[in-house]
Amino acid sequence: MLRNRILAAVLIAATAVFVTIASCGSYSSKKNDTSGRLFSTSYSMSELYNTYNNDAFVLDGQSMTYTDTNHYTSRLGIDVSEHNGEVDWEAVRSAGYTFAFIRIGYRGYGDDGTLVEDSMFEENYKAARKAGLEVGVYFYSQAVNESEAEEEAKFVTDTLQGRMLDLPVAMDMETVEEGTARTDGVTGAQFTQNIRTFCTYISKEGYEPMLYTNLHWETFTLDMTQLYNLPVWFSNYSATPDSTYKFEIWQYSNTGTVDGVSGSVDLDIELIPV
Repeated sequence: MLRNRILAAVLIAATAVFVTIASCGSYSSKKNDTSGRLFSTSYSMSELYNTYNNDAFVLDGQSMTYTDTNHYTSRLGIDVSEHNGEVDWEAVRSAGYTFAFIRIGYRGYGDDGTLVEDSMFEENYKAARKAGLEVGVYFYSQAVNESEAEEEAKFVTDTLQGRMLDLPVAMDMETVEEGTARTDGVTGAQFTQNIRTFCTYISKEGYEPMLYTNLHWETFTLDMTQLYNLPVWFSNYSATPDSTYKFEIWQYSNTGTVDGVSGSVDLDIELIPV
């Protein structure tokens, strides 16, 4: 009897070890559907705004730190696309950057609005994770309505094919400064609905959604009260962030120089509550 119990215990332990090993590095460890918590209307206006101490942001050369470590820790990352060429991710990691957002694709400016996978996505995804960086992705949107926004989100999840992400899927919304774009006539209300549609789809597929935006969009284009609870990746290039709204990641430079990347690269800091 004792021998049988010992053998059973060994078998159970071995099975547990096997399951643990089999699950490591698998793409099944995506987050659960969080769409039900997105865009909640149960909040106070004060909850829309961040509580960062701007004096705690310290730029040393091109490295940004947040010195109020009683409330937040911080870490640095970069974001890249095919425009950055081939990246030496081992060198990036050695330079002290621990996360990366990689462009997974984009929609063209033209009337046909073709969806295109970034030509360096596969290589960047595999090499960045192999080098030990945490990875998220972003999609450059030119959706003019909710149907196209959902089409873009589906394109992203189809391209990911269930792969593991450490960081969110970001919807990149920007104003096209030069020339014309298919979104030139889209209203702020429509953009807001497009974001809700894209991010709800991403969340239902088990990934964390995020919005990439800037102060002009927050102030003059989007209705941020309808985007409550949506994580924000904020972009502006100055000594301190000029947004009063909540954000988790700040893209503080688009002219960074990082070992392993040729030419200029975008630099980001993530703020993590203690």
